[in-house]
Amino acid sequence: MSLLSHDNFWNAIISFPTTKKMLQLSLKRCSACGRTVLEAALDDYVGKTDPKCSKCSGAYSRIIGFWIEFLRKSLNIKREKVEKLLADPYAQRAVLNIARSFGYFGIKKPLSIYAPFLVVWDFTHKCNLRCQHCYSKSGAVQEDELTTQEALDVVDQLADVGITALAFSGGEPLTRKDFFEVARHAADRWLYVSLASNGTLLTKENVQKLKQAKVNYVDISIDGATAKTHDEFRGVPGAFDKALAGLKNCIDADLCVCIATTATKKNLEEMPAIIDLAEEIGAERFTNFNFIPTGRGKEHFDQDLSAEERETLMRYLLARMSKGCKTTILTTTPQLARVGIQCQGSQGTGEVMMSMAHMQTVKVTKKAVPLADFIGGCGAGRLYCSLSPQGKVHPCVFFPVTVGDLKKEKFIDVWLNSPLFNAFRDRSNLKGACASCRYKYICGGCRARANAYHDDCLASDPGCLLAKEAGDR
Repeated sequence: MSLLSHDNFWNAIISFPTTKKMLQLSLKRCSACGRTVLEAALDDYVGKTDPKCSKCSGAYSRIIGFWIEFLRKSLNIKREKVEKLLADPYAQRAVLNIARSFGYFGIKKPLSIYAPFLVVWDFTHKCNLRCQHCYSKSGAVQEDELTTQEALDVVDQLADVGITALAFSGGEPLTRKDFFEVARHAADRWLYVSLASNGTLLTKENVQKLKQAKVNYVDISIDGATAKTHDEFRGVPGAFDKALAGLKNCIDADLCVCIATTATKKNLEEMPAIIDLAEEIGAERFTNFNFIPTGRGKEHFDQDLSAEERETLMRYLLARMSKGCKTTILTTTPQLARVGIQCQGSQGTGEVMMSMAHMQTVKVTKKAVPLADFIGGCGAGRLYCSLSPQGKVHPCVFFPVTVGDLKKEKFIDVWLNSPLFNAFRDRSNLKGACASCRYKYICGGCRARANAYHDDCLASDPGCLLAKEAGDR
């Protein structure tokens, strides 16, 4: 059995006064070089050639290096992979967050973190399209949104608490004139900045502005392999051609690009062709988004996939990943990790395609499978959350329940103290089939779907085949 399975053992180690002291020390900044002790240790581990600081690159650095090696060997991961990951400044920021989380929460299944890895910010609800499945009912109406200065202050709050990534969504973020200013400020505060766009405003001029604003990643919605399917979804003729032009402009500018597709009954059969398109056009990533009947999507309950259709789609995506798809495939469907483990079986190759870090998919050895218990599927209110254009805090964009208001409260206070977020951090609070499911730690069901269908965010996920087989719909 993997050492990762013994969370009580690790919590006992963390509770030792000497371990707590080391965790606290690892997060202290050196007066000479400005790095934390942990950052210095990570730099030492990956062999950075920058001059070492004698004040923070000593015994503690070697101790931290020992534990990194211990875990690497326990998980049977190649050292070069770990070095590549830990050399990334955004990954280092996430590691610091995890260290702070262990001191605050201890080691829990699933993992609870001191600051979210990702915040998705609906920067505006203004949009030049009228999509059938829009979770925010975006359109021509302009609401009382945060001012530019208020938005900049929100960025500072998020950066100060240690979040890793900030994704601007909407609506269409590019309809706000101050988007580039706010995005650049986030990048200057060392946040990984991404943009979720419908692609129609990604002209060559705007793409150059994205580069200047240091945006790392652009997510463009494509909801069909043909203009007919996509434009019907998006409500505006010509949207497909403009989105493809925007995609090509981003790729030509050497931006990391993702095609994002919300799977429904209308486009399910086109999913293979959409991934083909992603590969042909040179998109680095493809993301399958769960359709959640909220916002304008409430009018289209009948377009949600059945549990059987969702299961078949997950198996298709896993098979395509395993064959070596040129485009990285991601999904927001929390059942992916469970399906991946079930597909592997006892006579498998020793490697499993598993959903990591909320929705990133990677191939791992069987020794690393227990990590899935800590990553824990649905990350709403646990690994990430969302913000409205008015600064309201929500569990996720598909779950528009307000748990805090950044015009009145500090983000860190909302994140750590929200009763709803704390309920999500303890899977013993789940109800129905999800409560008794053997996979509740690696999946936990989609909390937004449970809320949309049952008006109870802790109920079982009606989109899961296991819940259906258990008679819990």
